Amino acid sequence: MQKHTVDRIEALADEGAEITNSNFYDKWFAKASAFIGALLGPDALAQFSGLTALSSSEKHAMRVGHLQGLAAKLGIEEKQPPPTNSSPSISSDRLSWVTSPEARKVFVVHGHDNEAKQGTARFLERLGLQPIILHEQASSGRTIIEKFETYSGDIAFAVILLTPDDVGAAAKEAANLNKRARQNVIMELGYFMGRLGRGRVCALHKGDVELPSDYQGVLYIGMDDAGAWRAKLAQEFVQAKLPIDLTGLLGG
Repeated sequence: MQKHTVDRIEALADEGAEITNSNFYDKWFAKASAFIGALLGPDALAQFSGLTALSSSEKHAMRVGHLQGLAAKLGIEEKQPPPTNSSPSISSDRLSWVTSPEARKVFVVHGHDNEAKQGTARFLERLGLQPIILHEQASSGRTIIEKFETYSGDIAFAVILLTPDDVGAAAKEAANLNKRARQNVIMELGYFMGRLGRGRVCALHKGDVELPSDYQGVLYIGMDDAGAWRAKLAQEFVQAKLPIDLTGLLGG
């Protein structure tokens, strides 16, 4: 993959992130779709086009995030040395570094619900995984986006917490406000779909929160009071071949 191609995808993502007027969403989407389809083919275009949500702004945010994740993934593959028997490699379909430390890193995307964030992180630790929560990591003088790019670069899985932190509505139904996840959470959901692929992203939802429409196989799991979500999430880790300690399920 040529560097200028990655640069072009990043430029499209940056352009999309600067759009605040919904009248320009479709024009940007048409341009991005034409480029993705011509460069990466119909499967990649279908995945990008299939990102849907309950509002146009959330859908746009997910597509911008998806392009950002795709650019990051292609950039890493560009720099990756040829695989050997002793070093991990990254393919276009899945990460094959099961025995490496990175295989235990799980990025936790969250909103304002501290209970959901901490409960998820502690569960990951019981499974022998390493939760990566952005605000808990050292900044070292980096901006927030630079910090995000640094700590999301070598993870094996992303857990997205959709909690009812904001309210919103369609422009034609402005009085009918619904509980929604924060916009940064929606964008990062799209980012990790592009960065890791659908099989390594799982969205946990809590309470009465609007969910993005079912799209291209990303799994939603409800955070029920009985805790059944833990076993379901652990099953996703098993399917993704993360090295987990299943005795962590006994901790309740």
